[in-house]
Amino acid sequence: MTNWLHTFLYPPRCPGCGRPVKHHGTWCSLCFQSVWHPRIIDGSRRNHLDGCYALTDYRGCIRRVLQQIKYERKFQYEAACLYLLSRFPWMRDIQLDIAVPVPLSLIRLQKRGYNQSEFIFRSWAETFTVWSDALQRRRATQSQWTLSRPERAKNVADGFSVKYGVRIQGKSILLVDDIYTTGATMESCAHALKKKGAARVTGLVIASGAR
Repeated sequence: MTNWLHTFLYPPRCPGCGRPVKHHGTWCSLCFQSVWHPRIIDGSRRNHLDGCYALTDYRGCIRRVLQQIKYERKFQYEAACLYLLSRFPWMRDIQLDIAVPVPLSLIRLQKRGYNQSEFIFRSWAETFTVWSDALQRRRATQSQWTLSRPERAKNVADGFSVKYGVRIQGKSILLVDDIYTTGATMESCAHALKKKGAARVTGLVIASGAR
């Protein structure tokens, strides 16, 4: 379908409130202001993770958008995430050689059919760096949202490894995921990457409820 016909049949609307906007993926000014909160998350500098950036607060319309991508296959919201990523204010401050997504377990990947972190970030990341599915889950884990903070850390402890043959020694890595809650998953991934020689691991997520 040509772009003009797609726009005619499916006029662009704000992913937050549904108001008409100029381009697909564009947020209206009210919705954008309600969610936009770029920051380095407090306490995200851990033993292995060298800090994590978040673009928005995990609430309201951004929470709904991410849940619909993740669980309802609403792929039209990719453009809404790319709109946010294109406004990431500290891109020049991050040294990076590779972008790596937080992986799903094989069972969850087969059930869902896609990794939402790859879906959201890959096309954006490949405009300026190398994309690599460097990490794998060593075992299936319980969904983090059902667990307390201590249980989350225990659930994913030593739960990731670098795939055989992937070379990351001395590399600065951008570790990407859709949501940051307690940071347990990102810290465990960063640990696995540092064990294999990564020099630096910086996180980036679309949304977080942490300040």
